[in-house]
Amino acid sequence: MHFVTPAAFLLLPLLAALWWMSLRHGKSRQAALAFSDLDLVRIPGAIRPAWENHVPLALTALSLACLVVALARPQLGLSKQVVKSNGIDIMLCMDTSGSMQARDLLPNRSAAATAVSQQFVEERPGDRIGLVVFSGQALTQCPLTTDHGSLLTALKGTKVGMTHTDGTAVGSAIATCINRLKDVPGKSKVVILLTDGSNNAGEIDPAAAAAMAAKYGIKIYTIGMGTDGPAPMPVQDALGGERTVMVRGDLDEASLQQIAATTGGTYFRATDIRDLQGVYSEINRLEKRDAPTAQVVHYQELYAWFLWPAAMLLGSSLLLEHTVLKELV
Repeated sequence: MHFVTPAAFLLLPLLAALWWMSLRHGKSRQAALAFSDLDLVRIPGAIRPAWENHVPLALTALSLACLVVALARPQLGLSKQVVKSNGIDIMLCMDTSGSMQARDLLPNRSAAATAVSQQFVEERPGDRIGLVVFSGQALTQCPLTTDHGSLLTALKGTKVGMTHTDGTAVGSAIATCINRLKDVPGKSKVVILLTDGSNNAGEIDPAAAAAMAAKYGIKIYTIGMGTDGPAPMPVQDALGGERTVMVRGDLDEASLQQIAATTGGTYFRATDIRDLQGVYSEINRLEKRDAPTAQVVHYQELYAWFLWPAAMLLGSSLLLEHTVLKELV
């Protein structure tokens, strides 16, 4: 157990001084009749001992002492948790353009990428990780955080078309990640960029964005997703129904390789779910670092255990002082 504000105990000497002064004042001022009922005078055995006159003062002093302990905020350590931190800041950068609905990975590319990314996050409890999604524009869905519960919630909400602008703005996506990482004090900064297309939107050239990332010491792993040939894609027909057509992808592997090489990262190709899982496992292995551990202690607040007795003692003091121990002066 420890106290959050131990300076509150400095009030105890003041309370002791007030107690002593009250006792001296009480001795110098004796009541003419120390009985709440004059009938008690006629009963020889009903004369109160002198110490009863000090009961209200004692209760008040105990009440104030409990209040001081409550102000010191006692806390009890319930459990200890050792947190390992690799000291790595990672931005997941995921394509949510229309082509991510292709079903060469089941149930589709977007859902497969989300599921594998969630597993990757769960395997890195010591890192700060954030999420950027992009299609025709890039949006930050979750800033860098160690609260992986919030990040996983954001990942689960990732879906095709969520930026409301179709296209593939790879350069804008990289620039958004740079803005999230460039001022972070950590030594290791990583972007994992996953896409199934080529840059065809936005005003930022992917090569220029990669050069800027390298300037800030940001490493980019790029992942090209999708089969080599045509992939089944659901589309809406004229009657509002859904049908499947075969669509050939436009993945720009050369650009993704250049982005990775410029920043010291690696380009990966994932044509099925097993490939994608292997890619994230490899990145997980490449970015492992030795780091010190931190111990987190979870505390329970105990001030209420002293606050309520303080109120009860003070109430008892006032009740006694104005009823059975009331002095008639």
